[in-house]
Amino acid sequence: MKESRLPKRLDLRYRTSSENDHDRAKAIFSGAILVYRSLPAMHELVQFLREITIREIASSDPCSAESFLGSKEFRHRASAARRFVRENDEVSRLYKKVLLEAGVDISALFFDHFKLRFQPSNKASQSRYMRDLPAHRDTWGSNVHSQINWWAPVWPVTADRTIGIFPALWNSPVQNSSAEWSYRELIKDLKGEKSKDYPMLPQCLTPPAQNEAVPVVINPGDIMAFSGAHLHCSIPNRTGLVRISTETRTVSLHDLIYSRSAKNVDCGSSISHFDWFHHIEIGDSLADYYSNKSGSF
Repeated sequence: MKESRLPKRLDLRYRTSSENDHDRAKAIFSGAILVYRSLPAMHELVQFLREITIREIASSDPCSAESFLGSKEFRHRASAARRFVRENDEVSRLYKKVLLEAGVDISALFFDHFKLRFQPSNKASQSRYMRDLPAHRDTWGSNVHSQINWWAPVWPVTADRTIGIFPALWNSPVQNSSAEWSYRELIKDLKGEKSKDYPMLPQCLTPPAQNEAVPVVINPGDIMAFSGAHLHCSIPNRTGLVRISTETRTVSLHDLIYSRSAKNVDCGSSISHFDWFHHIEIGDSLADYYSNKSGSF
């Protein structure tokens, strides 16, 4: 039987005003979790995301959707909401406004996507894109250690229906499949060129005990920023309610230029996926910028 470590407290720091990129990076890449509280733009974004979700799910209570929709219909409607958010200009405008209110210099900012995430309670309602995510570091996949994750609830969350972080493993290696995992193979699988169910992200080979994950509960209107190198997961949702949240991942050119990043404790990947990130205003690929600078910033 695997012995679990005692849960360690999160270095959770609340912000009620903006801060510059240097101070944010210094805190986050030392392992701190920053929560920007009740940002006006975040309240606007939450309201807009709620309107989209209510329309697509066709209910004023989408968190209860599994109780009145069949699993197939739930997946269909939730997927439609996810697609709409990913492609919507107003979502993009509001996300930029949120980041500006947090003090981010968006002229130097690259991001992956603006996402709406559903975590169903019923396993039959889950899909590759809507499920409990196991423990992982985002940097196992991207191998970009200056990556910052932004996460926020759209409807209220609880300790048994939220995101969990493993603070005791911030600087401790965890056996994982990052050295073997291939984004190219994943894309082939998603396009149907492969018959196997290729993992969506590198996996823990020796997963930590679930009770080591510390649940993070913040309010709609708050947004959390943390290093992509933090080991984190979905707290398994067995509440009967869907968790609905939003997220994005960013890389600041300032952090790359000044070598501000989290320590790589266990990522075995030899490929850094700068191509996953595009400039938040003009759309240029971070990979192209990196290539034009001859492999250095």
